[in-house]
Amino acid sequence: MSIRTTVVGSYPKVIEGGADNLPGTIDRWQRQILSGQQLDEEIQKVIRRVIGEQEQAGLDLVTDGQIRWEDLAHPLTRSVRGLNRGALRRFFDNNVYYRRLELPEGNGGLQWQKSSVAEEFQSASRVARRPVKVALPGPLTLVVFTEIPQGQTLEGLTPSGLLSLYADLLRQEVQALEKAGVKEIQIDEPAFKAGEPLLDAAVESVNRIFEGVKARRWVACYFHDLSPILPALGRLRVDLLSLDLVTGPKVADRLKELKWDGEIALGLLDGRNTKLEPAEEIVSQVKRAAAAIPLNRLWVSPNCGLEFLPHEAAVKKLNLLQEIKEGI
Repeated sequence: MSIRTTVVGSYPKVIEGGADNLPGTIDRWQRQILSGQQLDEEIQKVIRRVIGEQEQAGLDLVTDGQIRWEDLAHPLTRSVRGLNRGALRRFFDNNVYYRRLELPEGNGGLQWQKSSVAEEFQSASRVARRPVKVALPGPLTLVVFTEIPQGQTLEGLTPSGLLSLYADLLRQEVQALEKAGVKEIQIDEPAFKAGEPLLDAAVESVNRIFEGVKARRWVACYFHDLSPILPALGRLRVDLLSLDLVTGPKVADRLKELKWDGEIALGLLDGRNTKLEPAEEIVSQVKRAAAAIPLNRLWVSPNCGLEFLPHEAAVKKLNLLQEIKEGI
């Protein structure tokens, strides 16, 4: 088996030249120039294009680009009653934003209802010729995204208790996805980093979310140098780790420390930089990693989502993945 290619998840919502400009389409819908049906038709058109561009680049596993999402936490707020969205906050060290999460008074009103992501997967699968991967925010990242409004108290809910609460909700979401036929489920944890006091508890929370799940279980970590926390990541009971080797290039030389018998996605393309990496350099890095993890258990991908790039640069990164695959 040769090396495989994929993306982390997100994709630019705007294409050069004004075509398929989804934010502009949403603005026209909000001003009631477009109907809800017209908006959905435009969204579906963008998703078909996004999937088509990934397939044309030869990716083995695609996503719908998270085109319907406003931010990483958005899908869970649609599935859970009582989980509200608040003010904008900066998304880690990027020039994009997310809406903070707010819990109801007394935290007793949260209730998982129905997976909106499952419906999105089924819609994407109808137009995709390749398998479709679904991503969800991880429990630790959701804790980081949560803020308590001034004057509100959440009785008895410690940070570890909040972590457990989100893990319970995500487990229900994952079970609904598997029931809907999803074969590739990814938990995104950009909050995993050195010095995080909840890291060990978060690893166990992810294990609990995935317990008994037969779909291929992914965990994607990015935005931080992961080399100091490799032992903790090695305790994840999942099938595949997606690791950011751009922010933390030392990870490539320390893969043996993982003692990992699963698969690894090497995040070697910078999803936040328009500069295109030389294919031969990436091929060399893959071959170095193969000294620790057999090639048939390796994937190549960007280090994070591609939503931070202009559309033209994102397409070039996709095409570079195919060039790298052919060069190995």
